[in-house]
Amino acid sequence: MSDGLGFSLAQLRYFVVSAEVGNISEAAERLCASQSTVSSAVMRLERQLGVQLLLRHHARGVTLTPSGRHLLREARDLLGRARNLKARGDALAGGAVGRLDVGFLASLAPFLLPGVHRLARQRYADLRLTFHEEPADRLAALLGEGRCELAVTYDFLAGDARFHALAEMPVHAVLAEDDPLGGSGPVELAALAARPLITPNTPDDIRHAEKLFADAGVALPRVIGATSVETVRGLVAAGSGFALMHQRGRATTTLDGGRVRTVGIADDLPPASLGVAMMPGLAMSGRGMAFLDVLGSVVPAGPSGPAGPPHPALGRASP
Repeated sequence: MSDGLGFSLAQLRYFVVSAEVGNISEAAERLCASQSTVSSAVMRLERQLGVQLLLRHHARGVTLTPSGRHLLREARDLLGRARNLKARGDALAGGAVGRLDVGFLASLAPFLLPGVHRLARQRYADLRLTFHEEPADRLAALLGEGRCELAVTYDFLAGDARFHALAEMPVHAVLAEDDPLGGSGPVELAALAARPLITPNTPDDIRHAEKLFADAGVALPRVIGATSVETVRGLVAAGSGFALMHQRGRATTTLDGGRVRTVGIADDLPPASLGVAMMPGLAMSGRGMAFLDVLGSVVPAGPSGPAGPPHPALGRASP
């Protein structure tokens, strides 16, 4: 689709320099172009704008016409804006400077985001992070719309995005502190399934729970949905059921004063990979690399250890 302008920034530059020095030949030397190239470019610009910009004087160079004098300032302003745009693009691509929009899976944000924000301020003073806490489907939309460069999520929620794993996170159970199942080591899902499962009330979380129970050959128990991880923990502490989580919090006390404990799962369930998702074909910016540096220092290694340093291209496709 044509932009309807018909002229280029190069033509504007040739016109401005020619007007400033008053001579096509001298302008060509400054522009490292031939005299015929500069002269032809200015004449094409005049045809495309529909006005004469320069008066040509044999052996005496060029002078501005009244129309050319009116348009010279605007041409200079447009070229200045173009230079600023180029400089801004260079800065965005080359360093940890400016704003970076990052998506965070809502259930992960309470465990990782505070530490990421604190460490980013220490390491990259000129990096301004803007976080978007969303469920998995909204994260995919933010990436697809270009509103976020990266999204912190799990591999099974990355969809069509490229995914780079930072750590393997085994699943564990969250029980009330006084729950008798929590005092004898890892527990089987079949034993847990005698009570309700409390989980964030999103389709992705519920589907993931269904898969975990299906992999273990255990029927999914009654599900109680909650809107946040902290509400899930509070309901567990109150004895309303149990939760399954890949992330492990340090605090055992809930906001209302209840207490929870984490217990391993005896069933052989696959871990989830925690990492970052990014749209295919998008080159990693300097700001993005700085964020990955910080995130890699905050993400817990897990029993399998870190999954390796982030590659600038994030070239591994999600399964």
